[in-house]
Amino acid sequence: AESGIGKVKEVRRAGATRASGRMSGGVQVLARRGHCCAKAKAGARGGRRGAPIREPTTTTVKVGASSSLRRGGQQQLLGRAQGLRCKASEEEGSGVSINAESRTLPVFPLGVVAVPFSQVPLHIFEARYRVLFSTLLHGESGIEEGLADEDSPFLGTKEFGMCFVDKEGNIASVGSLLSIESHKLLEDGRLYIQNNAVKRFQVTEVVEQSPVLICKVSFLEDDLGVDSDPSLKELSAEVTDIFQKALALGSTLEKGEGAPTPPEPEQLSLPPTELSYWLASLFPQDPQEQQLMLQIVSCKGRLERLKEIFESTYNYHLARSSLKNAFGSEEA
Repeated sequence: AESGIGKVKEVRRAGATRASGRMSGGVQVLARRGHCCAKAKAGARGGRRGAPIREPTTTTVKVGASSSLRRGGQQQLLGRAQGLRCKASEEEGSGVSINAESRTLPVFPLGVVAVPFSQVPLHIFEARYRVLFSTLLHGESGIEEGLADEDSPFLGTKEFGMCFVDKEGNIASVGSLLSIESHKLLEDGRLYIQNNAVKRFQVTEVVEQSPVLICKVSFLEDDLGVDSDPSLKELSAEVTDIFQKALALGSTLEKGEGAPTPPEPEQLSLPPTELSYWLASLFPQDPQEQQLMLQIVSCKGRLERLKEIFESTYNYHLARSSLKNAFGSEEA
């Protein structure tokens, strides 16, 4: 920790924090490539591997990394992790196992949810995070010289964790492991990082709080073998059917009768587990709902929750359509 703090001080003395003067927290979550919204486009599959890093034009979230720890965040983390561990261990046939082996990771508490099988681009500009990512990317080309902490156990690992933090600074105990896919170093030292969300974990212990959050985690391993379960395939088909109905009716209400039917996203043919995560990624405007789905233990549970959401959405659109037909209102 002392070495890492020293590196941060060196960067700050060099004036590197000027790049982050407009914002606090040091990390921006950029518009996610490959994540379709309710007006999903066919052909995008949860993020393109090997996509080039470009300077993005959209910023969605910024948040301070240690806000919840100032409010007793360690107890919240451990309390929620304990609750999920009990639930997971009691649900038979869930298709999820908890890896008993603990691993230590640097963890970002951010205001978005990293969903497995998705891509999460980040803009890194604060000194402590530039040191961390230079350390994680040690050995790669295009990294600022002299910033890597060569004594760090994370040197060259290219992996870190990410947990959702709400507006009150409460950190969720269940997050995702992110693997760095590519990066771009700007002239002023800022970094654009493209990351793949690999799998879920639960936090079991807070190891360090400064200069960045370091936690011990246990992984929640999805058993993809459950994807062959006929009942799960049937549930997946029901979810995709109501999703398409809600999508089509919403498009008709927005664009009017005669509007072309929205193309069917190719992701709807994904196996149940990956499908459940992809559909969960469609709610970036409601990260608390995404976090709820991330914490649902089983694929079946996520699909059932998604079915409930899409049925409610479809019924809402039906009600709007009925009002519009009855009163001829464009504002129904």
